[in-house]
Order: sequence, then structure tokens, then C-alpha cells
Amino acid sequence: MDTKPTLKEIAAIAEVSITTASRALSHPERVRYSTRRKIERAIEECSIKARKKGSGTIGLVVPNLTNQFFPMMLTGLDLVAKSNSYTILIVNSDADSSREDELVRTLVDNGVDGIIIIPSGGNVGKYIRQTLKDNIIPIVFLDRNPDLENINLVTTDNYSGMYQATKYLLTLGHRKILYLDGTEGTSTAIDRYKGFLDAVDKNIEIKKVTADFNFEKARNEMEKLLHTPDFPYTAILSANDTMALAAMEILKEKNINVPETVSILGYDDIPQARASGLTTIKQPFIEMGMNAMYILLANINNPIAAKKTIVLPSNIIFRTSCAVATGLRS
Repeated sequence: MDTKPTLKEIAAIAEVSITTASRALSHPERVRYSTRRKIERAIEECSIKARKKGSGTIGLVVPNLTNQFFPMMLTGLDLVAKSNSYTILIVNSDADSSREDELVRTLVDNGVDGIIIIPSGGNVGKYIRQTLKDNIIPIVFLDRNPDLENINLVTTDNYSGMYQATKYLLTLGHRKILYLDGTEGTSTAIDRYKGFLDAVDKNIEIKKVTADFNFEKARNEMEKLLHTPDFPYTAILSANDTMALAAMEILKEKNINVPETVSILGYDDIPQARASGLTTIKQPFIEMGMNAMYILLANINNPIAAKKTIVLPSNIIFRTSCAVATGLRS
């Protein structure tokens, strides 16, 4: 199968070693200007050939297809991909970093022109790290930040979004808040929880329960809490809509009224959030996907393009799942 220009091809045209070509791409300041120019000209020549013979396929690695937020970003990705005659190949890592690493290796071996990764956790695997270091194939990270230097990344301001959400509950008088946390180690979970903690003060009673952004896990954790004689929390703040909807469902089953007794606020704004009247923090998932694909295509067309980070804003969407805290109503 035809693939994008390789380091070997670039090095051969520039008449330098593969090591020198790799160094020029990853650490250009360590390579003489005259050598860099030869490599840049070789890349331009290779890129013209590559555009003519590329596979026309982009790999997309997602951690969980049951979390509707990830497929929602596909809309933006696909809009840009289709308009540039690319097809997206989706693979699911099942939130397993080892499997994620192997999937990226398989995509590279099968000649995709570039890869977009929504990381499964806080650390990416050895193969992905080596691929980035050697600039083997263009890669863009989407939504979650793997905390690596010199990468392409499109994400949102998770800290600010959760800070907004928390302050809104506080203005409604809530002083006992249950926080449903996401997958430990992911940048989204870390940044959102930090935004929550920075918004509350010592007078607020809080409890954190980790449910991995998962509907069933959130249901199970809520079941445990609701088995206690008294459920003291007047508000539930969730790190994603999926967990918030699980909480809403089980509260309804227990005949606990939302928002009269317990307010619920989510994060993402998936379609079910709108249908359920869930107040939430909206992430611009279509814009996220479009930006990720634009960056990837720019890197496919120019392998020495500078790495880029885009952080998009999030904003609160007011619906009917939040109300003034019980005891403060007239």
C-alpha cells in the first residue's frame, strides 16, 4: 500500500542520514542551516509525490464508543475530511493504553496518512512516543492532553468550564455537593476537578466519587449512596453528561425529585442532555473535530509544519435540572 513520505525517502533525496533527517524534524536547532534547507527541499519534493499517492485514509483512535461525546466530535472531523477527499477509519482502544499503542502501530503499518488520537489515559504508550519523536506520521491529540512536549493538540478549557458550573450551583445556595469524577489520570478529569475545588470554599461540604465517565459505574455509585439513611447532598455536579444522566435516572427511580430536591449539572452537552433538560457545560465538539482535522491535514501536506495547540472555550447551558437549594426557597 502506498504511504506518506518516509524518513528514508527524505534522507535519500537530501543525501543525509536518516538520523540527521529525523533530528532536523524534531530538533531543527541542532542541525546546520544548509543541511536543514536540503532536507526542507527534499520534504517538499516528497510531499508532492505523497499527495498524489497517499492512501486517502485518516485513522481515529477513540477510548470508548459508548460515550456519546466522542462520536459527536466525529461530525466535525468528517466534515473536513470529506471536503478534502479523506476517509476516516475508526478504532476503539477500550480505554486501554496498551491496546491504544498497538492500534496506532496497526494504523501506521496499514498506511494511513495521519492519525487523530483521543488518549485513553494520562500516559501514551512507547510506540506512540517513538512515533512522535521520529516524526513518522502526523498525529493530532484531541480532547485529552497526554502531557507531552511539541505535539498537536485540540482541547477545551476544562478548568474554566467546571469553575463556571460550580459557581452557578453556589449562587443557587447549594452547600452540600456530590461530585462525580471521571477517569483518573486523564487531563479532562484532572482539570475539571481542579476547577471544582478552586471554586468552592471551606464552608462547602463536598464528596467526590469516581465513576470513570461511565453510565453504569455512576449508577452503581449512586445506588451505594442512596442506600444510606440520609442523602445529604442538594446538588450533584458531574464531570460528564453520561454520569449526570445516570444520577438523574436513579434519583427518579427512588422518587427523589430533580431539581426540587436535588439539582444536577453535567458536562459536554450531548443530545440526551438536551432531551432530559440537563443543565450542563457545552463543549464545542464539532469545532473541536474540525480544528483537529485541519491541523492534521496541514501536517500531512507539510511534515515540518510547526506543532499547534488550540484550547477552545466552554460555556454553561441553562436548562431545568438546577434550582435554588432546598431550605432557601420562599
